[in-house]
Amino acid sequence: MNLFNTYMTSKWFNIDTIIVNHRP
Repeated sequence: MNLFNTYMTSKWFNIDTIIVNHRP
């Protein structure tokens, strides 16, 4: 469960980073 939680958090963190990088 901890591994899955870390994976999901990493996924959301990556998505958030992509959104920030695509901001003008």
